Amino acid sequence: MKLYTKAYILIILILIQSLAVILLTNQMFINMVEGLLAFDKYSYPVAIILNILAVSAFFSIYFILRFLHIERESIIKLNHSQEVIDALHGQKHDFNNHLNLIAGMLQVGQTKRALEYVFDVSQRVDEVFSISKIKNIEIAATLSRKCAIAESKGIIVEMDISTSLENLKMDPIELCKILFNLLDNAIYELEHSKQEEKILTIDISDHDQMYCIAIGNSYPILSSSMYDKIFQPRYTTKAGDGHGYGLSIVKQIIEKNKAKITVESYEDVGTIFTVFLPQSQTEQKRI
Repeated sequence: MKLYTKAYILIILILIQSLAVILLTNQMFINMVEGLLAFDKYSYPVAIILNILAVSAFFSIYFILRFLHIERESIIKLNHSQEVIDALHGQKHDFNNHLNLIAGMLQVGQTKRALEYVFDVSQRVDEVFSISKIKNIEIAATLSRKCAIAESKGIIVEMDISTSLENLKMDPIELCKILFNLLDNAIYELEHSKQEEKILTIDISDHDQMYCIAIGNSYPILSSSMYDKIFQPRYTTKAGDGHGYGLSIVKQIIEKNKAKITVESYEDVGTIFTVFLPQSQTEQKRI
């Protein structure tokens, strides 16, 4: 049996026990059932103490739930850290392949082609390592993992990250949910498109005391009438059941945090979702 299941069973038992104590020490309840069951009369001090103990159980439940929440977040952080490690192993493998290819070009005298390849790889490395600017490990891990998935599907990833998101007002876990859904949708659409060139763009910057996160995919192109419809629950272009909730979840999280999301779609550009997130008061004062 999982730890969470055991904890919730314990919480239910505490609740039942607490309610039973409250009822059994309540004089009105005792008067109602004393004809059916034999009850000893509690003195008022004893009844008060028992009621206090019963009520304190509710506070115990609160702290148990709080500890479970903290533990769950810790597990998420550990999982994301493992994803970063896996991504680094993948980058090491790719780096070795690049070095071998460059060495092969030099051995056959293709020095110009080798130099062009070095410049091309250098530019892509700069883009990948721009993720390291982000201070939060969960957000960085989410971006790194999704970029690796996109590239494994033949999608070109273009990134421009110019801020650390250090003073993000929103809970980082909630931003991860936003990124997870937006990037998953973009990757799905690009993977199933018939376009020869599939491009995923990720731009993260700050402007006017707001963080701006733009996720773009070169396909599909949406009509303006679809901008609001795509955020409705159960609306989806994916086959099968259980889809159509990602963007509605994104919308709920954004509204909860008093943020904003916009959608733009243009021919020869694609569709761009831009999320505007407020910075913390500390960051605003510093600026």
